[in-house]
Amino acid sequence: MKKSDRAIATEVLSEIMDNGAYANIALRKALAQSETTPQARAFITEMVNETVRNIILIDHIIGSFSNTPTSELKPVIRNILRLAICQIRFLERIPERAAVDEAVKLTKQHNFERLSGFVNAILRNIVREPDKPNIHPKDLALRYSYPAWMVNSLIKWLGSKSAIEFCENSHKPAPITILPNTCKTDVESLVASLEAEGVDVVDNASLSLRHTGDITRLTAFKEGHFVVADPGAMMAVDALEAKAGQTVIDMCAAPGGKSFATAFQMQNEGRILAFDIHPHRVELIRQTQKRLGLSIIEPSVHDATVFNPGLVNIADAVLVDAPCSGLGTIRRHPEIKFTRQPDDIQVLAKKQARMLENAAKYVKPGGKLVYCTCTVATEENMEIVNAFSHAIPNYELISAEQTLPCAEADGFFTAVMQRRV
Repeated sequence: MKKSDRAIATEVLSEIMDNGAYANIALRKALAQSETTPQARAFITEMVNETVRNIILIDHIIGSFSNTPTSELKPVIRNILRLAICQIRFLERIPERAAVDEAVKLTKQHNFERLSGFVNAILRNIVREPDKPNIHPKDLALRYSYPAWMVNSLIKWLGSKSAIEFCENSHKPAPITILPNTCKTDVESLVASLEAEGVDVVDNASLSLRHTGDITRLTAFKEGHFVVADPGAMMAVDALEAKAGQTVIDMCAAPGGKSFATAFQMQNEGRILAFDIHPHRVELIRQTQKRLGLSIIEPSVHDATVFNPGLVNIADAVLVDAPCSGLGTIRRHPEIKFTRQPDDIQVLAKKQARMLENAAKYVKPGGKLVYCTCTVATEENMEIVNAFSHAIPNYELISAEQTLPCAEADGFFTAVMQRRV
């Protein structure tokens, strides 16, 4: 029997919440295995992402109407309720009755006939009392579904005003933005190609798109005329100022976006060593490079925390796009809010420091070292750079910039250091 959209969404949510899967990977796998229309795929994706984005608030709502604590509900029942509440409270175009009826039907399909009345009663009470529970506007943790430790940390790192701005902007879905492959096309031609296939180009400057559907079906994608790229991530590429004929090292390259953007800047002339610790992600770089028609990227498996003496003094520029807590990308990966733990930041910071120390030895005298993360945690950003500056005196800090998530871009930190001659 063909699964309904909500049944697929329930399975995906269970993978994320109960098995620790990444939202985008769980969605991609489930949708690839299902026979669904583009409209259904979009609905399933929206349901799952909005539920995860609001999970703490949704669980609070369940607890306000249920005598059984949310944590003690059977996992499948908890996830059926979560998705239904998301439809009732956050997806305005979904009829409330449909959300309730489908949740009851799903409960029965999972052989919990005896709990169908419980699910029905909870959801109908939520429909009848749309203002319950009463949430104070200043309660960031609950309103935006953040764990308390993360909100407290955001206030420590950013101050109260910017912490509120961070939470508000990170709670909104991110747009799809692309970067043209200037080795094959130009902006005007790319926009014309996209619009010819029904894609709405919202902003020609940032190349923000709507109504893309499955982006891999587009002719411009198949012909390698663009890559998906967040404008905030491109700050680090711009900071490299890579030129044709130079040698650049991308220490933590996968899935390859910054390497590809750098190759565009270098007009596909020179050499880019693209490292990653995971073989399957290195293979992904190879496949995408082929689609883009690039030849200067040399993907290989390498652990950036391990020093490689063969790389000493070979690079005009080195990029350390360090693995981090990813807080600046929460609007794209809302599961980060509950998969990250406070101790993770200290563990990551130690790795980041080792990577930066190794990278410093690969830069030629006069060359550039660019360190970037997609987080706002000062322990992973400015504190790393300051410690590096004290330990490695032959580098001059040129600039350091922290951006917050906004309508156009994710939140990124970028520091540029130059090796003294």
